[in-house]
Amino acid sequence: MEWEIVVGLEVHIQLLTQSKIFSGASTAFGGTPNTQACAVDIALPGVLPVLNRGAVERAIKFGLAVGAEINSPSIFARKNYFYPDLPKGYQISQYELPIVEGGRIKIQTGNDINENTKIVRLTRAHLEEDAGKSLHEDFPGMTGIDLNRAGTPLLEVVSEPDMRSSMEAVAFAKTIHSLVRWIGISDGNMEEGSFRCDANVSVRRLGDEKLGTRREIKNLNSFRFLQQAIDYESEYQKSILENGGEVKQATVLFDSGKRETHVMRSKEDAHDYRYFPDPDLLPLEIPQDLIDKVMKSMPELPMWRYRRFIAQDVDEYRTFTEEESHIHSKLPMQLFPHLMDYGVEEVYALSKYDATMLTTDI
Repeated sequence: MEWEIVVGLEVHIQLLTQSKIFSGASTAFGGTPNTQACAVDIALPGVLPVLNRGAVERAIKFGLAVGAEINSPSIFARKNYFYPDLPKGYQISQYELPIVEGGRIKIQTGNDINENTKIVRLTRAHLEEDAGKSLHEDFPGMTGIDLNRAGTPLLEVVSEPDMRSSMEAVAFAKTIHSLVRWIGISDGNMEEGSFRCDANVSVRRLGDEKLGTRREIKNLNSFRFLQQAIDYESEYQKSILENGGEVKQATVLFDSGKRETHVMRSKEDAHDYRYFPDPDLLPLEIPQDLIDKVMKSMPELPMWRYRRFIAQDVDEYRTFTEEESHIHSKLPMQLFPHLMDYGVEEVYALSKYDATMLTTDI
């Protein structure tokens, strides 16, 4: 029997702002634990959130880059759950009216940039606050809590279940990663947690319209782990179905050492979080002049720049951009036109850059 893998991704992107989304505390990485958490972040009684305009502008920028609709108004909601690194007992997020709705991402699954492409639809992208971090290494038999990260602005990008392999999922994640760095809304540092993914994976019989039961793989902070986790999870679900079993909805974690997933908890649905509009935050009205301002600050997107150079019949640039390591790096695409303006021969300039470039599959 032939099976089809169905994958949807939720990508969590920390936005490049100097202060947090609802407070003035610093977002700098690496501070001494609990030194960058103010009264708002630790939920002292009587505090009120104040929305960071910079986070809103960066969300709009992403929406414009993916051809999405910018909702006005959009509404902040309380997502209720209990966890040690969530001081309020709820997370300020968005649910019914996110700031960004729709859009699409074009991914490349082969070496030819004009072929082997696919469109992945986006459901939404919404603003929310990050949680703190649980620390296990330095506390034998206990867990420490660092709230420095609590309140850091996040943009969560949710895709439709349009991907059919781990390779397509990785291509989607890499494209989003490249885009948010290109337009300057995130540093995309995966080691520091600035860019991480959750993968919703299900399996169905080839040709079936109905989706299978999904299991969500949480907190994948590497493209390699994303691919390995989806490969393992899809094979695991296939084996259950082929033996007459039933896949049960769950949230799972990926053990990178053993290259397998383990159940973390039974999977919640949206109603389990009891979303309701945050009474401390008014509906967010986004004036057209703010959207126009953000639009004027947009850089030329990579695909448009590629097409412009191809129109100039620069064959070396075509070859250059077909290398995956270069497609996902902003620096060579910035340097290339300036080198040409100064009369540097294309092949020499690119080979000199390539000789000093170290690429690593994270």
